[in-house]
Amino acid sequence: MNFSGLLFLIFAHFFAGKGILRLFKIELPVFQQICLSFMIGVPVISFAPCFVQLMGLPIVMNTMVASTIITTLICSLPLVFPFRKPRMMVFAMPKIYEVPFLVIIVCLLIISAWRAWYFPPTARDVLSGPELLAEYAVKEKNMINSVFTIDLRTTNNYFKSPYLTCLQILYKILVCPFGQLWLTVLSTSFVCWLYVVIREKCHPLLSAFIVFFFLITPDVYSYSFIILYDYSNMVFFFCGFYFLSGFLTSGKLNELLFASFLFGLATYIRTETLILVMFIIPLLLFYFYKRKASWLDIGKYSIILVSFSAILYFVCIDVFVKKFVIIPLDIKSQVNPNLFDLSVLVQRFLDMNFALIFSASGLGTFAYFIYFFFILFFVDLIFFRKRYNHEARIALYGVTVIYFGVPFLGYLLPLFDLGNTTKRALFKAIPLMVWYISNGGLFSFLSEKINNFELGISKPISAVTAPKVAVKVQVTPRSKRK
Repeated sequence: MNFSGLLFLIFAHFFAGKGILRLFKIELPVFQQICLSFMIGVPVISFAPCFVQLMGLPIVMNTMVASTIITTLICSLPLVFPFRKPRMMVFAMPKIYEVPFLVIIVCLLIISAWRAWYFPPTARDVLSGPELLAEYAVKEKNMINSVFTIDLRTTNNYFKSPYLTCLQILYKILVCPFGQLWLTVLSTSFVCWLYVVIREKCHPLLSAFIVFFFLITPDVYSYSFIILYDYSNMVFFFCGFYFLSGFLTSGKLNELLFASFLFGLATYIRTETLILVMFIIPLLLFYFYKRKASWLDIGKYSIILVSFSAILYFVCIDVFVKKFVIIPLDIKSQVNPNLFDLSVLVQRFLDMNFALIFSASGLGTFAYFIYFFFILFFVDLIFFRKRYNHEARIALYGVTVIYFGVPFLGYLLPLFDLGNTTKRALFKAIPLMVWYISNGGLFSFLSEKINNFELGISKPISAVTAPKVAVKVQVTPRSKRK
C-alpha cells in the first residue's frame, strides 16, 4: 500500500471539506469540524477524475494528483478569508463507564478498516457497475473504454452515480489495488461525529450505549467496509436532517443552505434521494405556516431545500451518464408504467414490514435495533410526551419520511427491489432513530436521574424543557401582504 498516497488523499479530503464548511459559515466545536471536514471531503474529491475525463486527459498518476490538488485548492479558497474562530471544545475525558463501550467501538472500527484494505470488492452491484468501470478506466487510462463492448444489458449498474467509480479510480491509482479505504475515512469520521453529537444530548453512559448499539447493527456495520452507495447516502441524508433542525431552531439561512448541500451530496450518491428530499418540504410548510409566513417565503425556502439535490441530480444523469457511459439511458423505462395501480404500493409497504423488517430476515439485517426504537417510541408516546423536544420531533419526521418514502420508491421504480435496494435504503432511518432516542423522553428522563445520582442530589430535578428559540428568519405575515 502507498502510505504517502493515502496521506495525500486524507489531507485533500480534510482541506476540501473544511473549505466547504467555511464557505457556508458553519460554526461548530473544533472536533466536530474535523470530523465533518473529512466526511464532506470524500464526495467532493470524487469529482477530480471527472474533471480529468472532461478535459480529455489520460487517467494516470500525474493527472490524478494534479486534479485532486486543483479540486482541493478551489474548495479551500474560503479558508483564506477571515472568519470567526470556531468554538473551542472543552475536551471531556471519557468516564470510566464509557471505556468498555469505547474500546469495543474502536476495535470494530479497526476491524472495518482492515477488511476494507485486505479484501477486494465483493458486492454484486459494484462488480457489475462502478468497480468494473473503475478497473477498466485504470487499465486503459480512460473512462470510455473497452468495457462497453461487453453485453451489459442484464444490469443497469453502470448508469449509477460517478461517486463510487471516481473514488475507486483515485484510491486504486494512489493507494492500493482494491481502493475502498475512502470508506474507512468516511465511516470512522461519521461514527466519531455521531458520538459527540449524541453525547451533547444525553448522559455519556447512554450515549456510548446508543452508538455501540448502532454500530453493531449487522448490515449497517458490514457496509462500513463493503463499498456500495447506501452507507454514504445514509451519512449525508442524516447530516442534512441534523442541520435542517439547526435552521428550524435558529432561523439562520446558512444552515438551510448547508442542509440543502448535504441533501445534494446524498442525491449525488443515490439519485432517487431527490424524491425523499421532496418529502421533506411539508415539514417546512408546516413550520413556517404556523409562524404566519407568507407563501412567497415558504416557496423560497422550499426551493432552497431542494436546489442542490436538483443540481447534482442533473450532474449525475445529464453530465456523467451522457458523457461517460456510451450506452443510452431511457429513464422512462425505469418508471412503473401503471402508476394508477396503488395495490403495488400497498403490497410493497406490507412486504417491507412483514417480509423485511419484522421477520427473521430483518433480525439478520437490523438485529433488534428497529424493535428497540419502536418500543422506546411507544414508551415516550404514553409516558413522556411532555419531554419531547424540537430535535426529537424532527428526527421522528425523518424516520417517517424513510418509512413511507422507501416503499413509494419501490412502487415508482420496479428495479428498486425488496431484498436488496429497499433493505439498504432503510439504512437512512437508523441514525435518525439514534438521534430520536437520544432526544426522546425516556432517555432524557434517564439522563436526568443518572446526573442527579452522580451529583448526589436526593430530590430529582424537574425536567427542563428545551427553551423556545425565536426564529430569526425574516418573513412577511400573510395578513400584511398586499
